[in-house]
Amino acid sequence: MPLINFQCTKCSTKFSELVLSRDKDKVKCPECQAPVKQIYEGKCNSLKSMGSDPAPASCCPGCSKACPIN
Repeated sequence: MPLINFQCTKCSTKFSELVLSRDKDKVKCPECQAPVKQIYEGKCNSLKSMGSDPAPASCCPGCSKACPIN
């Protein structure tokens, strides 16, 4: 069961919860019980190439806040 990061769509509370992927749409904000969206935080990296250069390259340069990926 993965630990998934969420943010409330009403009060902006951020929290993490252990939840099955199939049940993540049932998660509600622990503060106000409003709907939440899944968020992805941290540095976003991808490989420059699949060849001999495995150096990471930023896939979202200048990203300073949560990146929702749907």
